Amino acid sequence: MLNAFPLNAVPFNGAAPRDASGLPRPVISNPLERMEVYLLQIGDGRVPMSSFQASMRLAGKSFLQVIVPAGSAVLPALEYGVPMQVSLGYYHPSDDEFDGLETIAQAPLEVIRSDEGPTRKTLSLSGYGQAAQPAALTRQLVGVSGRSINQSRRRVRCSVDLLLRPGDTAIDADGTEFQVGQIQYFVNATAAAMEVLENG
Repeated sequence: MLNAFPLNAVPFNGAAPRDASGLPRPVISNPLERMEVYLLQIGDGRVPMSSFQASMRLAGKSFLQVIVPAGSAVLPALEYGVPMQVSLGYYHPSDDEFDGLETIAQAPLEVIRSDEGPTRKTLSLSGYGQAAQPAALTRQLVGVSGRSINQSRRRVRCSVDLLLRPGDTAIDADGTEFQVGQIQYFVNATAAAMEVLENG
């Protein structure tokens, strides 16, 4: 699920919900009811989006593009150069809380394109930047739906992994292990997938 209304409960430039100690409120909820969500943050504020695509690279600049449906409301608060990041995690409807959020794609805001229709304005926001390089992990790819090998480099299409990053080791469904050089994400309101490209 994308962070379209009503999940985008935090106003632009507002802080995430916190308890009296200043820390994020703990989530006490039934794990069976939780929903997977993708959240877009631009600068200090959370912004609704209808889709995004990204290419996170081990070497070279990464790319992120998001589509924001509520363009008229968001446009005045946008500033070039502020960081954009897409996080994946879980939403608990009973508590109206998020948990387990991990940033999977990020880039500075460099391009703002506005498309107007009869009743609303849609924004396409994009930029290039360096992907973060956390400690390397080994992750099993899940939901593999396709695979190709070109000049000895493997490309695997599968379900989105919350923790896989460029530089990690991926284990394909056929048992082959390879270092991840690039991850491409394709997410909209009805589908989510990623393609993992072998480094080389």
